[in-house]
Amino acid sequence: MFSYFVERENFFEFNLMYLMLVGLWPDENWSKIQYNLYKIYEIFIHLQTVLFLVITGIGIIEHKNGGVTLLLSNLDKSLVAYHFAIKAFFFTAHRNRLRALINDILHSGDTVSKDRRQLMIILVIFVTVMCLSVVGTFCIVAQLEFEMPVEAWMPFDPLKSQMHLALAAQILTVLLSPCMCRALAMQGIVCSLTMYICDQLIELQQRLRDLTYSQENENSMRQEFHAIVKKHIRMMGYSKSMNDVFTEFFLVQNLAVTVELCLNAIMFTLVSIYYHGVQEKKILAPFLGFLLLALLNAYIFCYLGNELIIQSESIALAAYDTSWISWPVDLQKDLLILIRVAQRPYQLSAGGITMMCIQTFSQALYNGYSIFAVLKDAVN
Repeated sequence: MFSYFVERENFFEFNLMYLMLVGLWPDENWSKIQYNLYKIYEIFIHLQTVLFLVITGIGIIEHKNGGVTLLLSNLDKSLVAYHFAIKAFFFTAHRNRLRALINDILHSGDTVSKDRRQLMIILVIFVTVMCLSVVGTFCIVAQLEFEMPVEAWMPFDPLKSQMHLALAAQILTVLLSPCMCRALAMQGIVCSLTMYICDQLIELQQRLRDLTYSQENENSMRQEFHAIVKKHIRMMGYSKSMNDVFTEFFLVQNLAVTVELCLNAIMFTLVSIYYHGVQEKKILAPFLGFLLLALLNAYIFCYLGNELIIQSESIALAAYDTSWISWPVDLQKDLLILIRVAQRPYQLSAGGITMMCIQTFSQALYNGYSIFAVLKDAVN
């Protein structure tokens, strides 16, 4: 199965199949009956997510007097579902524009190396397995401790017996798992698109450096240079379209990480005051687990966004490294225009507020530490 997707000409096929399985990508070639059945399936998963948010919201309200730590723990776990649900909403709203972008890429004639295809697939599988493993581990621990994974309303008393508790955990798992897999499928297509654009920019850099001018090959060299310029313009269009489609997606991602850091800062402050030893580790473990997942996903987006900036700026350096001194004046002017344009890097912005890069990730970590330090000083 793995080698099947690696060998396919459609290098997004694994990601698109993942999106289809989680109810986010209907096939254009389906019949009307197939499409309508799929829409029912899509709406059903939407309703599952809404139901999870409703019953956990009721559960949090019912147990609001259980203590600040319990309240923060439930909010932290519910935040994951809200984060995923909002992402799915924006993705669905821009799905047609994303489909047009992907179809344009697939019909462009561009290729992606086999190693890159493997990396695209491995990244999605790795993140999915890790996220499901962490969530599954906390669910199993909750079962062993005879506790609910997250407080939620049930039509029966989940703490009446071990069987009731297991049934409640299964219901929550069935409701949350599709929502989580949707978020991971969306992350996969975002990462694959970014890696594709970066690969094409690297290819353009190499093609620019390979340009050599002589009177004998002037015509072929001009054709190659114009093809490079046309492809660079096309990559600019792809990057802008991708940014327009996912700008709200990245904004939600950054806001979720910020809120997660704030909740962890508050929880660490409270626990350091009121709890010690084993009890402290037990309370902080879920917070640390979800925080690490949030930071891992944020780092992936920021790293790829940073790579996109670097590779787009490197086009200008590659153009300058050519043997342009021997070129005709008109080609030198065209090359200068290319350099000027390439000095403005491609960016993935989060709602137009900030761009996805390593600096943004570092700033998020710094802000989280600053919040923790301020809260700790205020309490002391």
